[in-house]
Amino acid sequence: MSEEELQNEDETEEALNNQEEDSEESEEEGQRLVEIDEDDMEEMDADELDELEDDQEDLQEEKEVGAIQVLGQGDFSMSQANRGADDPGDNTLMEPQWVAKYGQMLFITDRGNHRVLVWDQVPVENGEPASLVLGQEDFADCLENRGVTTTLDEMTSGLGDESLDGFTISMAQDDTLSAPAGVCVIDGSLYVSDSGNHRVLRWNTIPSDDGEPPHLVMGQDNLETNEANRRGYVGSGSLFFPMGIRSGNDKSVFIADKDNHRILIWNKPPFQNGWNADICLGQAGMDEREPNRGEYDECAANTLSFPTAAFFHEESGKLFVVDQGNNRVLVWNKLPRENGVPADLVIGQQDMFSRKVNAGLGAKRACDSGLYFPADVVYGRKGLFVSDTGNHRVLMWNELPTENGQPADLVIGQKTYLECKVNRNSATAEFTLNDPYGLYLDEDPEDEEDPGKLYICDRGNSRVVVWQELPGAPKPQELEEELDHQFEENELMGDDDEFFAENEDEYGLLGEGEPEEEEEEEDSEEVSST
Repeated sequence: MSEEELQNEDETEEALNNQEEDSEESEEEGQRLVEIDEDDMEEMDADELDELEDDQEDLQEEKEVGAIQVLGQGDFSMSQANRGADDPGDNTLMEPQWVAKYGQMLFITDRGNHRVLVWDQVPVENGEPASLVLGQEDFADCLENRGVTTTLDEMTSGLGDESLDGFTISMAQDDTLSAPAGVCVIDGSLYVSDSGNHRVLRWNTIPSDDGEPPHLVMGQDNLETNEANRRGYVGSGSLFFPMGIRSGNDKSVFIADKDNHRILIWNKPPFQNGWNADICLGQAGMDEREPNRGEYDECAANTLSFPTAAFFHEESGKLFVVDQGNNRVLVWNKLPRENGVPADLVIGQQDMFSRKVNAGLGAKRACDSGLYFPADVVYGRKGLFVSDTGNHRVLMWNELPTENGQPADLVIGQKTYLECKVNRNSATAEFTLNDPYGLYLDEDPEDEEDPGKLYICDRGNSRVVVWQELPGAPKPQELEEELDHQFEENELMGDDDEFFAENEDEYGLLGEGEPEEEEEEEDSEEVSST
């Protein structure tokens, strides 16, 4: 071995010896610091230790769980209708109401633009453009019924009401829409609640062209009429502002006939225009339409007030109905087979006879067992979800509730059960909501390990957000009085605003005292439009 190699070997050995000495010194120093920390901790009192633990938890807290994808906006910070543009596009939304998935296709009803957007493949990126539009000729159009109008005297000639002469309303065509709401695919056919035209449209096959007209209509005699309650007569084949529509078994059809205060059930899909329903819930008979069966401020297990959605879970046999005007969700343990059958369980109220906002706490104070103007409900392996529109949140139960008024297990859109501000009174983000409406729970029925995804129509933010991981349950709040629960005006949109304005005392929006006795509701048979 050369002299140079021997010198290098000696230097290497010396370096290793120095490294071992440094390591031993570091261990001794670390042990000394640990001992000092332990000594200091022994001198701390219990309060100081608790404070230290809280600080450590805060430092270790991970980023808040939120949605993983957004449609209708470019990112989670955006919230303007049509992304701030005057006209819509193939990747914008304005007050989306319902969402549904079929195979690899996605459908969203774009209420403010009077159209339905269709994606041939489920989007994987934020703000992906749609493939197809229904209700309009192209993606740049947004007029109700494509801008076609008529006068009321032309449609109702012979009624003899001179006060209605010349009153202009939007006129339906076979390929137009007015404020579309519910959407779903039943046995391969696409159904859309054309709410403003008081009808439900059906395409016998999934449309493939922009503006393609449907094949069949429910609630009207034909595809060119849009009078509320089909010539003004309430019956088994009429509709008045229909909202959610679903099946659950590809056989029965469930429609929330909102302004007739009932749920209509068809035991099998219709064969022709205006096909009559088989069963109604919320009313004793098909020719009745009063909220809560005429007792507006007194509800029961067999009454409804402005229902917006129904969800049938075939595996359990349970039927869920969102009773929006009574601030509750009703549950039937098995599918009713006759009119007016009472529900078996209620969510959002302590009993079947209560209907106050937030279980009686009022509009400015949310809780874990109350609801404020709920809109939709879905159930699957991931849990039971209810869009609690007035509180700008979605509530979730891990298991099906078994008792009336059972508290929720977690909340989406707010940090705690007590909060109810629009977007948490801050900037729009992936974990905030503003007027959430329609829901869709996407789960693989053959894969029990599938985590699933929850689609939420975040109506006030003009977007649809997709959640996969859910947030943890909120921590108990010890200082509730420090939370500010101020209700902001004009938080809800469309017909909801009108409803609240007419019933402000009942829903506590303006008055602070006890609600005054409500005037008897007038039953108007005039044609309504949005």
